[in-house]
Amino acid sequence: MAIFIFVNVVSGSSGALGCGGGRTTSVRFRTLQVRGPKSMVTYIRFSITESDLAFATNASKKITASDVVQCARSSALADMTAFAFDGTCMAYQFNSKPCSCHGGEKVIYVANSSISYAPPATVPFSTALYINTTVENIEFKQYQLANFFSDVFSDFVYSLEGSVVDSYQYSYFIPRENGRYNVASYYILDVASCVTDTPCGLPVFVNTIWPTYYILNECGKTIRLPPLNPGGRFMVFSHPGFGCLAFPDGPTYNCSVTFTTAATLVLNYYGYFSGADGSCGGYTLGLETSSPERSGQVNWCTDRWVGESDSVTFLLRGTAAAKTFKAGFSVSMR
Repeated sequence: MAIFIFVNVVSGSSGALGCGGGRTTSVRFRTLQVRGPKSMVTYIRFSITESDLAFATNASKKITASDVVQCARSSALADMTAFAFDGTCMAYQFNSKPCSCHGGEKVIYVANSSISYAPPATVPFSTALYINTTVENIEFKQYQLANFFSDVFSDFVYSLEGSVVDSYQYSYFIPRENGRYNVASYYILDVASCVTDTPCGLPVFVNTIWPTYYILNECGKTIRLPPLNPGGRFMVFSHPGFGCLAFPDGPTYNCSVTFTTAATLVLNYYGYFSGADGSCGGYTLGLETSSPERSGQVNWCTDRWVGESDSVTFLLRGTAAAKTFKAGFSVSMR
């Protein structure tokens, strides 16, 4: 039986290999490749927390082995997803793929084919797992973001230097290793469509999600907005998943959505839809405003209009000229 072993020799203090750290050993096997029942199996050294390991495991069994190589061979022949050896060989079968950058205190070896290198899938907000937590006497729910275009929205993500009390209803807080937070403004991230139920995601603290509408889901509708409490907001996103999923360049769009209210609407547009040449890549994106004092049209492919109106109609038409990345757009209304 062929066994290929790639060895990383470590002396002194422990150091991280890949994403996480682990216990100090004189020799660490970074990769073990052994023959399974059908083909060669490559096991990758992997760091994970005990709780994440328990979450991912649906079966485990103790295997007789005198060393890590024998443990790897027996685990592969038993067609197991992963194994750990600390004097005792324990093999695991996973119910889902762990993400490639878990990190944790426990060192295991995972079959490379069973590691996910892609962002985790999103789940409905109503079913997403969360942890209740308190920061500065303010209650938050900690979710896991499946993805976040932090590079696209870098102008609206900043390091919190003051108190969360100043902005907790209008921001999402992403914990940093030093105990502080990065802050993402509420209008750059559709949190409700960007959460996952796996530990692979990016932790985010959420206090408030404002009533939300999606242009692509509301085509042809006229929506009467209810009164807002002082300080309240309505959010309009181009599509579900704004901030974590790209705008879907799909069929020809011919979409109009009208919002009306008993009070005057104040709008702020945040667009990541147009190209460097001021076009929308084959689409037209505009706004029709209507009020007793003034009515008009705004071209959001070229203009960055901020204003107020009694009634507004969003217009999205056309076909993508090329399948290029577009983050989409968002509008805050109050």
